[in-house]
Amino acid sequence: MAGPLIDKIAGLTGWKYYLVCWVLGLLGIFGHAPYFIWPITIFVFMIFFRLLNLAETPKQGFRTGLMVGLGYFAGQVYWIGSAFINRGEEFIWLMPFMVGGMALLLAFFWALAGWLSVKDHKNSPTPYLIAAAYIFLAEMIRGHIFGGFPWNLPGYIFKAGSPMSQSAHIYSVYGLSFLVLLVSALLARSIWNKSHKAGFLAAILVLANLGYGMFRLHNAQVQYVEGVKLRLVSAPFSQKDKLDPSQPMYSVEVIQDHINLTASPGLDSITHLVWPEGVLDHDIRMVPELRIAMAETFAASKASPIWILNSARIDDTGDGIDYYNSSSAWSFAGRPEGDILVTADKRKLVPFGEIIPGGKWVEKLGARVISENIGSFTPGSGKNIVDIPGLPRGTIQICYEVIFPGFTARGDSGQGPQWILNQSNDAWFGPDVGPHQHANIARYRSIEHGVPLIRAASNGWSGIIDPYGRYINSVKPGMRQAIDSQLPQALGVNGFHWLFGIHWIYFFLALITLPFVLIGRAR
Repeated sequence: MAGPLIDKIAGLTGWKYYLVCWVLGLLGIFGHAPYFIWPITIFVFMIFFRLLNLAETPKQGFRTGLMVGLGYFAGQVYWIGSAFINRGEEFIWLMPFMVGGMALLLAFFWALAGWLSVKDHKNSPTPYLIAAAYIFLAEMIRGHIFGGFPWNLPGYIFKAGSPMSQSAHIYSVYGLSFLVLLVSALLARSIWNKSHKAGFLAAILVLANLGYGMFRLHNAQVQYVEGVKLRLVSAPFSQKDKLDPSQPMYSVEVIQDHINLTASPGLDSITHLVWPEGVLDHDIRMVPELRIAMAETFAASKASPIWILNSARIDDTGDGIDYYNSSSAWSFAGRPEGDILVTADKRKLVPFGEIIPGGKWVEKLGARVISENIGSFTPGSGKNIVDIPGLPRGTIQICYEVIFPGFTARGDSGQGPQWILNQSNDAWFGPDVGPHQHANIARYRSIEHGVPLIRAASNGWSGIIDPYGRYINSVKPGMRQAIDSQLPQALGVNGFHWLFGIHWIYFFLALITLPFVLIGRAR
């Protein structure tokens, strides 16, 4: 029944056809967080591949990919507009251009894949597999080119921590994305080519993935690092009000709220205290009043935890001032003003949010980033491997750094981090789907690396995630709470994942379709 209906849709012309393509892509968002109705997204890809197969010219394939991609990506990145609203009237007019431009840019990769697919699949015995391979290559490229933006890859339709997500430990979310596209292509072949073998293989792939995940979770044993007790502080606030010049005391109130939560009962047993990104906008080194207040808070509870927070870091190089988005760990066991133990600077900066594309000459025209009234931040250097007293070796990934598979690097000694800290300010994302998507993506890093994730996100999901991507303890967006938890132990290094950390192995895996393309052309 579905087959003839889809073919009838493909026979539409003009704006009706492209509107259907756009709506089709829009439906694909329901597989992702916070919905996770993943069969819908597989169904969308299946129909998408059929439309490409029926396209008569590469030009039509391009337009089909563009419109399906526009719906798919517009439905997933529209929350970016919240950042422009929060920033104020000066930036609101940019919102439709930036959101629409982002969706159009991401959709262009699918459009190009559609063009190539139609160009190559004529007379090929495997047109749906070719379409899946080109879409996968498009996803690989958009995840890496120009810094990359691998937001909501197809593999993320499986909720992190669920059985279907566990195979990411073997071949990462890129491999899981390849699986999603492959299953969609096989189902398309099963329906329209009436191939029972293709349908059977699709079912086997899904069941095998599910079975592996169920087996892995059934045998999961979580151990904890001795002598470590974490406290994560989560207090909601309005990013718009923080930036409102008519409310100069609001930022002070936000900080005081976090101090009050820090002082919750049980502080004397805490070894490490974590604040999220966005609480403090200034360089913590230049705010001695806050450090003294924290020292007094600890002293009142007879506590001496190490305080890990995020703030700006200003560096006067002599030739000018560099601004960093930075995390630092502080000890108050010595001086009342505290001593800085570790600093980690953000390396992957958000275009327009933290760095102006085009460099200094664009900044001279008066361009400012959304997050601060400055030009561009400076990207950090190094691998962000940190050794904080009392903790195993770890890595700090600020905000959207955590969305990049393969970003977590080994240390110079070859030893990988035993935990990941993700500090984020999800207040920029608004109250919609953005914080949920960000949290689900972040949790996949735990599964891939087999390490726990400590996530402190303002107005987002905060919590301790075990090496299987499951919450041990969590705070939902909008809740005011301090949570205490032990730190799970890492499972150990995944050799395949470390060896192919940048995941280009899947680029070559997708190219196995090339022989089929050549066979098709030779016929």
